[in-house]
Amino acid sequence: PPPPPPPAFSSRRRHTRSASSSRGLGDVYKRQVLLLTTSGCAQSDSTDAVEEQLAEVTAERDALLDKESAQQERHDRALATLDEVTAMLNDPESVGSEEEVVDAIARHSTETAVMDDDVFGAVSYRDGFYNTLYSGAVDARIDAFDWWVSEDGSQGGVLWIWYGTNTAGNPFELAGLSLQEFSDDGRIEYELVTYPYADDYVRNAFSGDGTPTPSTGTDQ
Repeated sequence: PPPPPPPAFSSRRRHTRSASSSRGLGDVYKRQVLLLTTSGCAQSDSTDAVEEQLAEVTAERDALLDKESAQQERHDRALATLDEVTAMLNDPESVGSEEEVVDAIARHSTETAVMDDDVFGAVSYRDGFYNTLYSGAVDARIDAFDWWVSEDGSQGGVLWIWYGTNTAGNPFELAGLSLQEFSDDGRIEYELVTYPYADDYVRNAFSGDGTPTPSTGTDQ
């Protein structure tokens, strides 16, 4: 049997950060202070060597700062992408027609972006959303209730409930998790869609008898 449905979550966003970069900079600053102290106490014949080491440490510090700044910018762009995509999923009526919705979502992906569904296979990112929401007799939507981005902005994830009317005209409801990989400019270039159910259960939900819909009440 399928796992119980998730509780009714409110939509939220979050991001994961760590102090690893700060610790790296802290080590560099400590070395700078040590070298400056050593330079002040050094004899003239060793001053040049200390100054050379200080220049190397300063260059290392600058490289770490540049890397940290680039990661922060990528993180912010990726998080903005998920914010905008999930906002459109949660309120597609505000975007426009079916074509306008999938086009607007696809603009947040690269031209070669792929949606790789663990059950249904891989297609282009735009086609993946169209098939998921509107293809054939499908009349469905996705409610995203939690999303996040890694500290370096390279990966992210979204928890969601997918529900509505399936290809056979029956109600269905599935919870799932999407994992994203982002380009340097924060757009989605790969998305893996996974489910906490057996493959046959997912296929029957979307193309067969459907499923109970305790969270969304679409069968009422």
